[in-house]
Amino acid sequence: MHVLLIDDCDLKINQLRRFLIGQGIDENDLLIAKDAADASRKLNQYKFDLMLIDVLLPARGGAKPSADSSINLLRQIVEDRVFPTPTHILGVTACQETLNAVDDQFRELVTSVLHVSPDQEQWKNALQQFVQRVLRTESENTSFNYDVVILNALRKPELEAVYKNWPLSLSEEKLLGSNINYKTGQLNLVSGKTLKIACAHLNQMGPIAATHSTEVVLKSFKPRVLIMTGICGGFADAVSVGDVVVADKSWDWQAGKWTEDGALQSASDAKEADYELVAIAKTIDSEMRSFYENYKEFRPQNHPKLVSAPMVSGSSVVASADIQKVFRGQHRKMAAIDMECYGLYYSCANHYGQTTKAICIKSVSDLADRAKDDDFHNYCSFMSASVALRLIEKFFNK
Repeated sequence: MHVLLIDDCDLKINQLRRFLIGQGIDENDLLIAKDAADASRKLNQYKFDLMLIDVLLPARGGAKPSADSSINLLRQIVEDRVFPTPTHILGVTACQETLNAVDDQFRELVTSVLHVSPDQEQWKNALQQFVQRVLRTESENTSFNYDVVILNALRKPELEAVYKNWPLSLSEEKLLGSNINYKTGQLNLVSGKTLKIACAHLNQMGPIAATHSTEVVLKSFKPRVLIMTGICGGFADAVSVGDVVVADKSWDWQAGKWTEDGALQSASDAKEADYELVAIAKTIDSEMRSFYENYKEFRPQNHPKLVSAPMVSGSSVVASADIQKVFRGQHRKMAAIDMECYGLYYSCANHYGQTTKAICIKSVSDLADRAKDDDFHNYCSFMSASVALRLIEKFFNK
């Protein structure tokens, strides 16, 4: 539970800080701001579950405390949404006269106003009940219901490769919302361990559909691990057809401003895969030849390698070397491109609830500056699914 305490009175700050820590709040999760400007900086940097704000607050260091400063900050948070809105906001004051004179505008912007004073006990009871209720809710929100969720852009051949090659016991297919098909059941690992799993696919490709669908499965299944497998495009100077790319980070390559001379001024906001999953995935490189030899149907002549590198996403398929030149300069280690990875990572990074470990593992079915064909879609779906299954085995048996 992350708490922001905004107050310029050291006595009140220490009193509230000791009380909150005594209620189970980690002192590292409790931040303090002594004026509105400092509070604005912290609100821009962090997402808070609870904010306590003094009725009278200085606009900046050295300024005189005023109700206007507090109200202006609250309006920026609650009405204008200039900053991420804390889940709960409480007002505080140490003075009975101030409490009696609290502006109606202030009261409308907070849940309640507490009279925090050494000779008062009522505020402790009220704050204790409030904090414990939030902690209980947080505990419920951060618990996991599923061990693994597999999310694919395509039913065929991506999700079918999972169904065909994993040791699964699954239910009949169901519909989640209006555009996500899924099955739930068990994944039976070779170690003898059984995991609770959900397998789902989108009914529409692209970053918007992926972002929405990821948020839906995060809320519905609350998975410990979320993996996207499937196929992607690759860049010839980094990968070959059949290689498997573990996307350590992703961003929307189209984000930014197009200039009159046809250049793209990038405004990318990269989101990252879970570090632990990426580290484990890298150890699977030595097993790639075995996966290759296990596939008996049509496959490339080259033995595949596993590459950990950025995979950018966009809302369209790129089959032009000229367009590729526009964004290749965004990162020198860029290896692959798809339409969903960034949406997955973005949703996981901004999800309010359990902290799910997410990773996108896709196999290169074509090179982004060449003609597209479907020759290796089945093979690549098999390879990405094989790496993902081995990753799950290693993660849950460590």
